[in-house]
Amino acid sequence: MKHGWKQRKACLEKLCTDDHEREGDDTIMKRGELVKDTVDIAGETRKYLYYIPVSLKDNSAAPMLLSFHGAGSDAAYHTRLTSFHKLAETEQFIVVYPESKQVNADPLSKQWNDGREGNPAYEAGVNDVQFVEELISQWKTSFHIDANKVYATGFSNGSSFSLKLALEMPGAFAAVGAVGATLPALYQNKQADELPPLLFIMGNDDPIVPFSEADGNGEHTYAIDGLLGAKATVEWWVNQTSTSWKVTKERLDPLTLHDPTRVEENIYTTNEGKIAAALYIVKGGGHTWPGGPKVQSPGFGKVCSQITASKVIFGFFQSSFTK
Repeated sequence: MKHGWKQRKACLEKLCTDDHEREGDDTIMKRGELVKDTVDIAGETRKYLYYIPVSLKDNSAAPMLLSFHGAGSDAAYHTRLTSFHKLAETEQFIVVYPESKQVNADPLSKQWNDGREGNPAYEAGVNDVQFVEELISQWKTSFHIDANKVYATGFSNGSSFSLKLALEMPGAFAAVGAVGATLPALYQNKQADELPPLLFIMGNDDPIVPFSEADGNGEHTYAIDGLLGAKATVEWWVNQTSTSWKVTKERLDPLTLHDPTRVEENIYTTNEGKIAAALYIVKGGGHTWPGGPKVQSPGFGKVCSQITASKVIFGFFQSSFTK
């Protein structure tokens, strides 16, 4: 069911004064299902999906997680890829799946503006940051959102966009989770204020986005370029927080021997004892969402089942907030 924002806001305002309307009025914000909605930005209508858990406690400030899909994809597929809304029922948070804008007839032009030249949304001047700012603002106005627990995540192009958001919306996010694509290289000389903790996951056999600069300079032709490597991204991120840090590495025990991928966990801790970032390298992993559907995009490489990215990301978010 789709509800306009003004109608929904009016319903929520009514709920503040009449709790008895909560269960009997079908026009209020639906719980326990993915709901289509829109927001108007500078005269343009942008789409997204949201999910409010049935189990969410009334009158309590709720964490909010925004998860951004990859290039050529959409919010609906991203819900199936990540299943954050299923996790939300047990962990008590609201999920918003924004949708990017397709700027021409090519389905692959449906991308987030991550700032790279050649990116269709960048070339078309799409202001996706403004979209996200307005989305968060309206949810904070019309729902009891915990402003200290707003998180950004994404896959592929949505991953790079999540990193960009943390840079261009300082203080907006308590932590960021990124899977399958790194920081656009254009930001490597930028000095940022202290950034939120970062959880980054990437397969070292990714055939779409180069895992390292050396991979990008090799014989293989990648679909995406203009990005830093995985380790370079995380180290740049940590250096914005502290000039002195250490890395603790651990190879995680496999959950199943039927999956040839293996996972290396790298925890970046500052001298002040703060975890600034975590890098999960999926050895043998492709351009895929670990723990997601066993069959993802053809030609994107192996899907890791040794970890579930959505659970790892939200667990990191929770631990980062409590430290």
